[in-house]
Amino acid sequence: MQKWAFFLIGCAVLFSACKRSTEQQLLGKWKLDSAYYHYNQFGFSSEGWHQEEVYEFLPSGETRTIAQNSVLTNEYKIKDRQLSYFNDEGVLINSYEILLVDGNQLVLRAEKEPLFKGNNQNRFEVRYFSKLD
Repeated sequence: MQKWAFFLIGCAVLFSACKRSTEQQLLGKWKLDSAYYHYNQFGFSSEGWHQEEVYEFLPSGETRTIAQNSVLTNEYKIKDRQLSYFNDEGVLINSYEILLVDGNQLVLRAEKEPLFKGNNQNRFEVRYFSKLD
């Protein structure tokens, strides 16, 4: 019985060692395929009408956003499934919850500030990406 327990523990350790971290899975180029916008129980999806955007995550902690023949560079950090973008001065620009990241797909969710005054408002955005490389 003990041999089986050691075998199963060994397999679990091996499996967890082979699993790639969120940071490793995020590296590379991602194309924004669509986005879902939600505001106070109203929502709509954008698919095809937005500018083509490509996000490249580098091992240095830098990301490049490529859109309409321009490139924007920011620092990024990942902590507890939160992806945060910072400007050149280190000020937080945006923060996204990583809902899914694997070899082919990336899904990010961001809470947004309400547009109008009042209580009980919810506004968020979900972005869907596919891997380019």
